[in-house]
Amino acid sequence: MGIRGILAGAGALAVGAGVLFAPMAAATAPPPHLWVSPAKLSPGKALEFTASCYGTRTNVTSAGLVAPVELKSRPVTGNEPPYAGSGVAGARPGHFTASFHCDGGSIPSATGTATVEFDIVCPKTTSCAPTSTPSLPPKPTYDPTTTKKPKAPQVKVTPKGAPQTGGGELGLVSVPGG
Repeated sequence: MGIRGILAGAGALAVGAGVLFAPMAAATAPPPHLWVSPAKLSPGKALEFTASCYGTRTNVTSAGLVAPVELKSRPVTGNEPPYAGSGVAGARPGHFTASFHCDGGSIPSATGTATVEFDIVCPKTTSCAPTSTPSLPPKPTYDPTTTKKPKAPQVKVTPKGAPQTGGGELGLVSVPGG
C-alpha cells in the first residue's frame, strides 16, 4: 500500500469518525400560535379560530365563548395554519382572552399555551344591557263584587271658631238703622 492509500484510508476514517461522534441536533418546532377572526364582534355572533400546533392540542376556551371550540385538522394550502374551529361569542360585552395548550411531546419548543384577545361589543343601534326591569309593587284594586267599598282617607279637622262671629265669641252686633 502506498502513501496515497494510507492518506485515503486516514481521510475516510476521519470522515467516518466525524459522522459517528457528531453531536445529535435537537429537534425543533415553532411554538403554538392562535388567531381569531373577527377580533371585535357583537354578542352571539360567530368567530373563527385558527391555530398551529406541532403536537397534541386542547380545545380553545374563554369566558367570552358560549362553549369551548374544538380545533380540527384542515387541508393546508400555502402558509395557512393547519387547525381551525368555529365558536360563538357570549352575551356579555367585554375584552376576553382565548387560549389552548399544545403538548409537543419530545419537542420542548413546540410545547406551550397560545392566547389571542377579542372584544364583544354592543352595536350602537341596540342595547346589550340586561332586559329585566325592576318590579313594582302591585297596585291596590277594587273588587265590585264585594259589598264594602274602600274607605276614603279620613282627615281630622279641628274648627277654630266660626268665621261669621269673628272668633266665636258672643258679642253685640250693631245693625244700622236699628
